[in-house]
Amino acid sequence: MKVTAQAPAVRSLAANFFLLTGGEMAAKVLGFITFSYLARVLGAARYGSLEFVLAVMMLFTLPSEMGLGSYGARELAGGKRDVQTLFREILQIRVLLAAVCFLLLIGFVLILPKSPGVKLLLCAYGGSLLLTPLLLQWLFQSRDEMQWVALASIVRQSVLAAMVLLFARPSMPLFTLGAFELASVSATALFCLAVMRFRFRLSASWQTPQPARMRAHLAQSLPIGGAEMAWACMWYFATVLLGLAFSDESLGWFSAAHRLLMALHTFVWLYFFNLLPSMSRTTHLERSHLLGLLGRSLRVAAWSSFLVALTLTLSARTVLTIVYGPLFRDAAPLLAILAWMLPVAMLSGHHRYVLIAYSQQKALLWTTVVSAIAAVGAGCVLVPQLGSVGAALALLFANVLNLLLVDFAAQKYVVRIPIMQELYRPLIALCAAGLVARALALGDVLRCLAAVVVYVAVFALTEWRSVLSLVVRLAPRVRESFAR
Repeated sequence: MKVTAQAPAVRSLAANFFLLTGGEMAAKVLGFITFSYLARVLGAARYGSLEFVLAVMMLFTLPSEMGLGSYGARELAGGKRDVQTLFREILQIRVLLAAVCFLLLIGFVLILPKSPGVKLLLCAYGGSLLLTPLLLQWLFQSRDEMQWVALASIVRQSVLAAMVLLFARPSMPLFTLGAFELASVSATALFCLAVMRFRFRLSASWQTPQPARMRAHLAQSLPIGGAEMAWACMWYFATVLLGLAFSDESLGWFSAAHRLLMALHTFVWLYFFNLLPSMSRTTHLERSHLLGLLGRSLRVAAWSSFLVALTLTLSARTVLTIVYGPLFRDAAPLLAILAWMLPVAMLSGHHRYVLIAYSQQKALLWTTVVSAIAAVGAGCVLVPQLGSVGAALALLFANVLNLLLVDFAAQKYVVRIPIMQELYRPLIALCAAGLVARALALGDVLRCLAAVVVYVAVFALTEWRSVLSLVVRLAPRVRESFAR
């Protein structure tokens, strides 16, 4: 029986946003707690081996997906495709790609110059690679039912957290962690299959693939997958390179700082996820509307991200001790470097999402590819010389280069964004706070507190008109909310 695409009941954008972001945030928090606990259980060296395996898996998992999830969600959401046919074809392509990537992973393991324990762990994680085609969040997204997307993320992280908390021990073999991952992915796959069958009434039955249709789908999804792979290479290649060169505690220290940064980067994604619709609404207006929106957003992004980076830099040892334990205090210099990727990402995000809003994805793809190549090159030069510090510097360099490239692309294809006009006041506050912190011979926490006070004071002195205007605009809305 042919299943045709039916328009799902319209759900408010706000409801979808809160369902998706709420579920993703819950899953991210649960995952971060799980890995911070694992860091305490395993110690820096063995935890570094785990993160090395996860970084390698990222570089094999994304090619197995090849952007087909995003492509499939887009096509089904358009309502012009037969749901059952397109679902089956995408599922079959992903199964075949997963099998190819699994074989490539096994070949990589055979030549990998690492211990047998790390190789076994990588093979165990490779087993979960074969199940990733059954993670059907893209299908749920296409039907505008974000609650299933959120629940799938929560199921995966909950099962992993339960396995770790119940069975993780300092003396356990590393490959046991791969079994935990395999269990969590299996549970999520079963959940997705159940929703697929009983909620959407679809079948995952296998039919003979049609090469022409497979090529057509891959031609559409390849640019999406290419951008995702370039992004992963830019963010994770430093971990892989460091893991290939070193097996001591420095790999664990870098990985801990990197994971903390990636957890905070979730807020960057959420910020621009919310800002993108506003950017898109300016595409048919004068460019002055876009510039006004970006000016206000850049001001908020700069002040807030500089404050977070300043706080992390000055309190790195304390933060790492609280999150991972005293064995990770020596990762403080690495966190102090990586922390500045947050303001860089917040600033470059305005340019990247402007390119998306104005349908310049091809330009965004090439800027990401060039940045990824730069990350690889910088890592190959700096990691052998400086170790984990070199890995952190290579990652920061690639992100700064990406900021410059997307700024150039936005200026060429959309509009010149006067970024420095909104940065000079936060930079003055940052310099003043840094000088105060450097001059005070106090402990980390007190120095950080003093610097934050100075930073906030400069903010109050330079932005009081903007703050007052915001309060005046919001006051009537607040009164209306209480009146209701």
